Amino acid sequence: MGIEMGDLSKNFSRSEFKCKCGECEQVGPDPKLIPILQDVRDHFGKPVTVHSGHRCRAYNESVGGVEFSQHPLGTAGDFTVAGVSPRKVQDYLLSKYPDTLGIGRYRGFTHVDVREGKGRWDKR
Repeated sequence: MGIEMGDLSKNFSRSEFKCKCGECEQVGPDPKLIPILQDVRDHFGKPVTVHSGHRCRAYNESVGGVEFSQHPLGTAGDFTVAGVSPRKVQDYLLSKYPDTLGIGRYRGFTHVDVREGKGRWDKR
């Protein structure tokens, strides 16, 4: 099945990255983010659920996002892979992208962003 109009890749659509505030029109994401998430999907062969993509500044603040969060820039995604622990996902991303990206692990999800340079953290 090919990519349909409006889809970002074979497994991701623009609507998955829309700000959840319900008021703004922030959609994102940065085009560099999609191949990374598609790579994760293809590697594990399991569905990836994007829990948080693009966030307007107000929504980012309301959910406790940090001051220099990548979410308001549309460059970040918080996600889970069905049946795969955030540790395994983070380990894969660290092995595949050792010198780039923002890669963070939280108790119930993984964060990845396409910032300039590299960032690493573990907040479980």
